[in-house]
Amino acid sequence: MPVAAIDHPTPTVDKLLAASRLFGHLPLGTRVAVAARTTRRAFARGERIFRAREQATNFNLILSGVVKIVRPVADGSEAIVGLFGPRESIGDPAIIGRSSYLADAVVASDFAEVLSVDAAPVLAMATRCPEVAGALNRVLLEHTRALHEKIGVMSAGSAPKRLATLFLLLAERFGDETEDGTLIIPLPLSRGELASMIGARVETTIRIARKFERAGMLETSHDGFCVRDAEALVAETRARSHGD
Repeated sequence: MPVAAIDHPTPTVDKLLAASRLFGHLPLGTRVAVAARTTRRAFARGERIFRAREQATNFNLILSGVVKIVRPVADGSEAIVGLFGPRESIGDPAIIGRSSYLADAVVASDFAEVLSVDAAPVLAMATRCPEVAGALNRVLLEHTRALHEKIGVMSAGSAPKRLATLFLLLAERFGDETEDGTLIIPLPLSRGELASMIGARVETTIRIARKFERAGMLETSHDGFCVRDAEALVAETRARSHGD
């Protein structure tokens, strides 16, 4: 369940929608109509924004924080199939297809805020408004990109290569560069979550992460990760594999 439901006046919601990738290019009048059917919600780490097999009825635009899309696997664990952050939306293929969600959306950061937009009038608009139809096509492309990123990580080679590829991807998508060139990744992902994202055992992931830390490539903190030497991580992705 969400931590809170926050009512906001339409002008504020409209500005937030204007900054989103889904609705940012819509005409003002259309965006105001969408804003009237929008709710702002807050979630804590580990809470689910939606669950697999629930009917998809709302677009969910991330204002802050990071959300992971997870699917259960046969052994009872979860596989992370994608990460989404601010200005991105989640669950859109199910909404556009008027079907149920195929996975859970779980907050991966300490806190997340989401705009929940009633999908019915938006889908109706898409049949007569090219701008809305174009926006929906863009978000489908975004989800395709996220899937390709996951495939890119999983096909990178050995477990060290996959983990190095993952950290470079996270730095590119979510990282902030400091004056000394350090890349801060504000994602407090556990070793188990990292293992899920690269398809490796937790013990293997711990061992590789420690290797990266001893080599000065990476630091782990309560708030996330610091990439100290991105070039070394790139070199790791190109190194010869010696097994997992």
